Amino acid sequence: MNKINFIVIALATFAIISFLLSSIIGGEISDKIVIVQVKGAISSSGSGSPLEGTGASSLNILETLKEAEKDSSVKAIVLEIDSPGGSVLPSKEVMEKVKEIEKPVVAWIRSTGASGAYWIASSSDYIIADELSIVGSIGVVSSYLDYSGLLEEYNVNYNRLVTGEFKDTRSPFKELTEKENKLLMSKLNQIHNYFVESVAENRNMSSKEVSKLATGEFFLGQEAIKYGLIDELGGRDQALNKSKELAGIEKAEIVTHKETTSLLNYLFDSKTSYVVGQGIGSVILEKASSDELEIKL
Repeated sequence: MNKINFIVIALATFAIISFLLSSIIGGEISDKIVIVQVKGAISSSGSGSPLEGTGASSLNILETLKEAEKDSSVKAIVLEIDSPGGSVLPSKEVMEKVKEIEKPVVAWIRSTGASGAYWIASSSDYIIADELSIVGSIGVVSSYLDYSGLLEEYNVNYNRLVTGEFKDTRSPFKELTEKENKLLMSKLNQIHNYFVESVAENRNMSSKEVSKLATGEFFLGQEAIKYGLIDELGGRDQALNKSKELAGIEKAEIVTHKETTSLLNYLFDSKTSYVVGQGIGSVILEKASSDELEIKL
């Protein structure tokens, strides 16, 4: 055997041994657990507000969940929730996606998991929160600014030109009429009832049990566990351990997906919607349209 052949055989042997060793070692952490963050007010764009900072984009969250669902190496998902809630439809879309995922999903509520964020958590297989975390706040709110008194003080008139009685309901330039108030409350009640029924189904509770808790009140984690809103008190370690337990694995590589929505997106987000209660101390701001006199369908 000449020197060149010896070197080739030696290198080949080294490569085979290295591959076998990496397979053995890598086998211990070939399984993954993905941490998906739900931080800030929930909306489609994740734009949040100037006071709240960037929010949670339902579109980004849904995309990440779909990728984790398809990746065979991902054995479980942990939702890292720190959110006061958000818009109804984006919250509902994420909730429904979490519910349909066959892999184990553990919700880990950090400081806040309220309203729409709790709705998402309720659809997971297991909920963990700190004893002092804010949990629940099951309720619906729709707010807007009323400048009618200010206009009257400065002798400014609001000229109402509409083709439907309720077309300019919630205009900031006039007070709600009694009929408008009843109309809006009927819509809010429908959403509220849907919210309650959904949480009851997700948590295997009766609608009556959830209705008693659905006053918009928030609960500390140590209270929430007594009411059946969460399953365990703890933090990140407990959430990861539970996800491994549910997935039937001992070791896993932890992969964290972080939200990267730019605050500048808020400047271009002029949508208004019903908001699933945005938690304690949050400020709900809606932009007054500068083109109120435009004809819209």
